[in-house]
Amino acid sequence: MASPYLKAALITVAIAALGFFFISQLDYMRADELRADIDRLLFQAQSERLMHSYFQTMENSTSEYCKYIYGVGQEKTSRIYELADKIRYYEKSNLVNSNYRRIRDQYYLSNAELYLNARAAAKYCGSSPYATVLFFYKVKEDCPPCRAQGELLDSVVARNPNVRVFAFPIDTGYEFIDVFARRHGITEVPAVVINDKTVLRGLRDEAEIERYLDDSAGASG
Repeated sequence: MASPYLKAALITVAIAALGFFFISQLDYMRADELRADIDRLLFQAQSERLMHSYFQTMENSTSEYCKYIYGVGQEKTSRIYELADKIRYYEKSNLVNSNYRRIRDQYYLSNAELYLNARAAAKYCGSSPYATVLFFYKVKEDCPPCRAQGELLDSVVARNPNVRVFAFPIDTGYEFIDVFARRHGITEVPAVVINDKTVLRGLRDEAEIERYLDDSAGASG
């Protein structure tokens, strides 16, 4: 007859294995949800590139192009913010799924495209749909000032609906992020760039950031 201790141990192992299975399945379901959201954003980005080529090729009016870019920019921004919140929440509870890194990287790409669309609007249309704030931080090592700056920027956005923050980790080695950082001479974080012209290095408070924000949604510079 098997020892009652052995039975208890086997039951414990079985329960643990079952719990691990359900957690991993939940994790994969979350990853699938995020992947679907990312796919929609990437499709939208491809559509925007196609429309940009269309307006250039067909020589349509600037006003028509501006109307288009304002519309898709506002819609896409709200979806990217929702996706960013999901990624942060799911990453905190993620235990086994390795797909999050790829999903997060695709999110960075979508975020970069949205930022460039906003700056294109400022350049070609005279103003952006919203004021833009580039926020550089670190992701591969602990950075308390970066976390603090992120929380301060969240508060700024909450009070200023015309402001959009585009956050990028400076230590990923991705060329498109490095290009953004080199443009503004960013070598240390946290750092904030407002409307592609005002660079604030180091931890800055909300009042100082808001002094540089333009209610007209930012001109090119």
